[in-house]
Amino acid sequence: MKLIRLVLSDLLKRWKTLFKIVLAIIILMLAIIGAHTYLSGFINQHKWVAITLLTLFFWLLIMVCRSLTNIFSLKKNETGITWCQISILIAIGLWIIGFVIIFDIKSHPRFATALGISGTIITWIFQDTLKGVMAFIHLRLNHLLCIDDWIQIPKSGIDGQVVRVTLTTVTIYNWDTTTSSIPTSMLHSDHFINLQKMLKGKTYGRRMLKTFIMDTRWFHVMSKEETNKIRQSENIVKYLPAEEIKDGMSNTQLFRLYLFHWLMNHSHISHHPQLVVRWQEHTGNGMPLQVYAFITDSTLASYEWQQSQIIEHILESMDWFGLHLYQSPSSYDYSNSNLYMSNKLASNSKETIQ
Repeated sequence: MKLIRLVLSDLLKRWKTLFKIVLAIIILMLAIIGAHTYLSGFINQHKWVAITLLTLFFWLLIMVCRSLTNIFSLKKNETGITWCQISILIAIGLWIIGFVIIFDIKSHPRFATALGISGTIITWIFQDTLKGVMAFIHLRLNHLLCIDDWIQIPKSGIDGQVVRVTLTTVTIYNWDTTTSSIPTSMLHSDHFINLQKMLKGKTYGRRMLKTFIMDTRWFHVMSKEETNKIRQSENIVKYLPAEEIKDGMSNTQLFRLYLFHWLMNHSHISHHPQLVVRWQEHTGNGMPLQVYAFITDSTLASYEWQQSQIIEHILESMDWFGLHLYQSPSSYDYSNSNLYMSNKLASNSKETIQ
């Protein structure tokens, strides 16, 4: 009874008048009466009346299924949503069968030709809808999409939570408080990412992949004095074992080892599936240092907070090893340099500029 009240409430909001509800009840009663034993005789005498009643009956059924879809979406009842959408498909199929039976189209001598032409036209008109139906079935059978799932569609710039799924559309509430409605077929033809398992902690965490371009002018083999200074630094030896700090090592090697051990001891970094700190191929701007790790905090705010703290520590610890990030010179650098133009005219002879 509670479910019936919810359906009627949703129908009232949809139609906004009690008259339409009464009309729907009358249509339903006429459809039941039409199923009596004299249905065949009634159809033969009143074909257009019969097809009208049949159309109104299935239209009412589709409206009820849509109302139930909204209710089941709020309740996050995935089975109910699936069966409502399947019922809509069945209703459309039964209406087509009823149309053929009522007008006895199959007895027409050119029935096959007419059916083929009609099928081609209908398929062409509703090709997007048919693609959506196939995509819906694919997503449901393989459990690829559910209500409240966090999905990303890089091609469309969509990043948010699924709030409604139907045969033809998927509605997503984006994290920037906007709402996107996309064809269901897009999730079948285009690439999308479902992050729900990661959000629920069913994976090792959320991936962090950051690259720092290091200025190679600061790369050097550390002197004995510098190495001793490293050994005496409490911030470094707290994570980097003393036996790994050896004379003659480069500052880049020591920094990479320190960073790896620091991440291994970080309470919000997972050791699985992999933790990598590596140097990449040298570029014209410098040598990239890449950090590949998984942060156990997967929610947006917590993840970004932990990632920011990790980046800030990496930037701070670079100075302990005498390393710096690379940055292209700006107009400010040029305007504040100690190079000035000479006020003397240039000559062909080599001379020292005063």
